[in-house]
Amino acid sequence: MDKSQTAASKSFRIRFPVSTKMLVSVVVLLLVVIGFINISAILLIQEDKQFYTYQSQSNEANLVGQNFINSAKYSFDTLRLSLANVNPASPPPAAKAESLLKAVVNNQSDLILVSVGRINVATKDWAPTTTVLREAEAKKLNVPATATKLTPEQLEVVMTALQKEGYAFLNLAGASLETPLLAIFYAEAGAAKPVDPTNPVAAPPISVAMGVISLKAMVEELRGMNVSVTDLNGWILFDTDPAVVFGGGSLARDPLFRKAYGSKVSSGTFDYRIDEQRYLGTYVRPGLNLVVLSRVEWTKAMRATYFMMERFMVLGGMAIGMGILFAVLFSKNLTAPIARLYGATQEVGKGNFDLDLGVQSKDEIGALTNSFNMMSKKISELFQESALRIRLENEINIASTVQQTLIPPEVFSNENIYIRSYYKSASQCGGDWWGFFGVGKKLCIMISDATGHGLPSALITASARSCFSCMHKLAAEDPDFSFSPSAMLSYANRVVFDASLGKINMTFFVGVIDFEYGTLTYANAGHNPPWLFRKDGDGTVIQSLMALGTRLGENRSGAEFEEKTVTLKENDTLFLYTDGLMEGRDSSGVMYGKKRTRSVVESAIESGPQNVVNTLMQDFMNHNGEKELDDDITLAVARILKIGAAELPPQKEEEPVVEEERTNPGISTDEAA
Repeated sequence: MDKSQTAASKSFRIRFPVSTKMLVSVVVLLLVVIGFINISAILLIQEDKQFYTYQSQSNEANLVGQNFINSAKYSFDTLRLSLANVNPASPPPAAKAESLLKAVVNNQSDLILVSVGRINVATKDWAPTTTVLREAEAKKLNVPATATKLTPEQLEVVMTALQKEGYAFLNLAGASLETPLLAIFYAEAGAAKPVDPTNPVAAPPISVAMGVISLKAMVEELRGMNVSVTDLNGWILFDTDPAVVFGGGSLARDPLFRKAYGSKVSSGTFDYRIDEQRYLGTYVRPGLNLVVLSRVEWTKAMRATYFMMERFMVLGGMAIGMGILFAVLFSKNLTAPIARLYGATQEVGKGNFDLDLGVQSKDEIGALTNSFNMMSKKISELFQESALRIRLENEINIASTVQQTLIPPEVFSNENIYIRSYYKSASQCGGDWWGFFGVGKKLCIMISDATGHGLPSALITASARSCFSCMHKLAAEDPDFSFSPSAMLSYANRVVFDASLGKINMTFFVGVIDFEYGTLTYANAGHNPPWLFRKDGDGTVIQSLMALGTRLGENRSGAEFEEKTVTLKENDTLFLYTDGLMEGRDSSGVMYGKKRTRSVVESAIESGPQNVVNTLMQDFMNHNGEKELDDDITLAVARILKIGAAELPPQKEEEPVVEEERTNPGISTDEAA
């Protein structure tokens, strides 16, 4: 060997072996890959946890809001009926007033106490005239009869809400009570009018019904949550923390409440800080000027995420240590799962979500594989749910189309009568229905309104429609068919009760027109009384067709319906409607009202039923604006064209009822709005 070559070989030294290069390369690769996997998984879990927290809070807030809304609506019905039976402006004798109010209070289970009285706007004084306490329930919950006493500050809050909305909520919980209580106030129609601040003495007293419900069951049911319910002024009405409920106070300065108050949408989420403490918050505005707030501390919500971060870090360190020891021997085994994951992502890109890679290791790659399996299955479930939702929507559309066939055509006429109608539901399926059938010289016309709207109400409406179809067939085949509206309502009551098991009620008006004798015999199951318009010289006389009767479906048997008869003349006009017309509100919450309805109808009555319907609905839609309808709307305007000359058998003539001077105790809606 040449000496120069020997010297060169001695001078070359291996400073960085191939094994070291492989080890360093694998370690660096492991550091990069495992670090990337850990960070991606942590970010994904953190975002998923935050989304899950918002979703849970939203569900909690919606649950509490719906409970509040449902309790308030049932309570409003009771308070309306209380004001209808006991008028504090001209109350009956004390014993009779208490008896009437007891009948109303004992027929429901939500309100523990109901008090009817007047609020003097000038002196800011609340004077109950009649109070009924469900003593057994009150004793069980330790609710005193003095719960109706209000402080001047509480009365100021109540008066402001009543004058603005016609209803109010007030937290009665305090140090002197053991049970959290909520007071619900409902004012007589027309109370929601602003008071002239320069002359408050001239403002008339407000007739008010006050009811008290217990929140104890709601507090126990929602224990462990962090939910508050306030009014639009921030006053606390309910909180899952009993200390907050009994402490009362206001959340007007709370950032989450200010976000909800200033928002143009009914629900939302908010990430905010108070005194360097970070919170995740969700708000919902379910209606009735209520605000539901749900909040949780960021650290508490992310506790599981922090645990997962620590676990990922530990697993990552273990994987790197094992990689240093076995990098060369197991490099292929380390890269194989990644290749499988890559191939799975390609399958997902092609639309194949039904994948099960099989977790073969308990390291970060195994965790990622498991997460991928869960993710692909979740995506598949979401696609299936989306398909199911589309199918349900199609079925609802079909149900809506079928329901349209239950409604008569907009125009009907013969030699005796001309009818023009209008129907529009607030959702795809509605709870309103009207119809008619004629046999010989008699025509039966009816209109109804099932509680709520949507598919359940539409099904009950279909049941009632089928009942009257059967009665039409009986009337056509049986010459001795009585055509008694009261009997018809009794049959329909049993059908509605059997179809809904008492969960959905229906108001119903039935009138039978006898063209031979010129009479209208009618009965009413709690529906808005139709109006009878008659030309009288240069003016128009309006008669309200009121009759007593409970709503259909409340009881299976024993329901009684008062039956009345009035005389008809040619060119008389019969106006039938549902409460969605008069109770429809504009964007500011103002109801359309009975006075405006009557004014529009009177202005168009001379031109016939078609002009009445067109003019009235054009004015109503201008009032409603661009927002969705609050409730279904149904109208039927009938003009009497020809009456026979047959002589009536001797009978007692019903006295005409002037609409402005009386109200129908059987009505469940606010007729005086």
